[in-house]
Amino acid sequence: MINTGWAILCLALVVFWGLGAYNRLVRLRAAIGQAVAVLDVHLTRYEELVELAVTAAASAPFGWQSSIAPELGAVHWTRLQTAARKTAIAMAHWQDLLFSHAAARALSESKLELSQAWQALNHPDVYYITVAPELNARWSELDVLIQPDLERYNQAAALYNAAIVQFPALLLARMFSFHSASPL
Repeated sequence: MINTGWAILCLALVVFWGLGAYNRLVRLRAAIGQAVAVLDVHLTRYEELVELAVTAAASAPFGWQSSIAPELGAVHWTRLQTAARKTAIAMAHWQDLLFSHAAARALSESKLELSQAWQALNHPDVYYITVAPELNARWSELDVLIQPDLERYNQAAALYNAAIVQFPALLLARMFSFHSASPL
């Protein structure tokens, strides 16, 4: 009788521990999803700024073209639009495959390309293109605003990754296919 009681008690402890550990993993994974939603909002704002800049350039007196070097201006604007599209596609792909390291790397690379394309428009050597100062200010502001949320995502990913490799939660993570998250 006593052995049966101890066995039931041990089984109950294991079940409750398992439920608690599973809930912790789910909570940590949900925190990553929330951080991704915030990052999506910021990346969408970058796309909006690109659209505003392109619209302003297209409605300028010379349109896309500069009176000094018509073909040079189009290259920079095309690069910016292409980088914005690639970033939007990479973000959508990453949201679909949230725990894919390749998708996270593609998003990081496309965001870097977007930033480089914007900087190329504002480079002093590109004197034949002008971007409205308020758009440059909004871009800089957005660069500052995204940093804390990016750090929050990276912290959530680090906590989650640490949790899924700790023994005994490692057993549950493998059993329920919890995959590691990639930092950005």
